[in-house]
This record gives sequence, C-alpha cells and structure tokens, in this order.
Amino acid sequence: MMIDLHGHSLKRYLSQMTCIVSFRFEFQMQYGSIGWSVGATLGYAQAAKDKRVIACIGDGSFQVTAQDISTMIRCGQRSIIFLINNGGYTIEVEIHDGPYNVIKNWNYTGLVNAIHNGEGKCWTAKACTEEQLAEAISTATGAHKDSLCFIEVVVHKDDTSKELLEWGSRVSSANSRPPNPQ
Repeated sequence: MMIDLHGHSLKRYLSQMTCIVSFRFEFQMQYGSIGWSVGATLGYAQAAKDKRVIACIGDGSFQVTAQDISTMIRCGQRSIIFLINNGGYTIEVEIHDGPYNVIKNWNYTGLVNAIHNGEGKCWTAKACTEEQLAEAISTATGAHKDSLCFIEVVVHKDDTSKELLEWGSRVSSANSRPPNPQ
C-alpha cells in the first residue's frame, strides 16, 4: 500500500523504482486536504496489519498531523514514511505563490525520536543524497523491517516535475476566473 497526498511525490521520487509485487496506491487529489496522508497511513496500517504501508508525505502536510506518529508507535505499526522536506507547500506555490507557502523547518527526525521516547519500535534517518536515501531504504527494509521507519528526504524547494508545473498553471487559471452565473 502506498499513500501520497496528491500523487506527486510517488511520481516524482519513486517512479523509477522497479516494483516486484503489485500494490495499491491511494491519494486524495480532488479535495486538497493538507494533512490527509498522515492519518490515512495510520488508518491503513491499522486495518492491514499483515502489510507494510509506504507513505510519501510533504513537510507542510506532516506539520498539520504529526501527532499521529505517537499512535502509530503505540500500535506497533511498521509503515515506512518518506517525509519530503522541500521547505513548504510546493504544490500550492505552483497554483498561487505567496509567503504563506513557506513553512518553518522542523527537526523532523528529532521530533519523531522525541515522540518515540524509547517506547516501541521506531527508526529514523535523514537523507540529503541519493546514496543516503538508498542506504536508509535498505535499513528500513532490512534491519528495521519490524519498526515504524521515518525517513526525511531533503530536496530543493523547486524540485518538481514538468507535469506539476503544468497542472498548477491550469488550476491557477481556473481559480482566477470569475464564477459562472447559474
């Protein structure tokens, strides 16, 4: 099971991975509900305890619902969470840029470690390079396969796909039109 807020993270960061087994992919593009993916990860992992949920969560989204990590640890969940740290709401920037789309950077792995507090199984890593990411994935799927794994992936704020730029432009145009009279 893969969970992604808008479907962008999976396409951008994981699209070149080869999957050996089939999997489900969930995202909620239509509602634009920032924070959905953290709670969705909690719920899916609780319902499918025999599976390992993999989630791609943006830093802004995570800041809205970070406390769900506590319940994930308490329930012994084994999800792998990729926190995409790009310093803001990149999708929103592509729709309508403004200073409100830049967020305060957190020490994400430090926060998760503080929530963990040595109780239950939880492992964190921070990846700033492809090599560090590959090593973190290897550890999460190997030595820590029975733990909640939280991997912060640091990327440039403008690291985005051509498709997202085009989509953002279309949504921006639609949002700036006057409403149609009924």
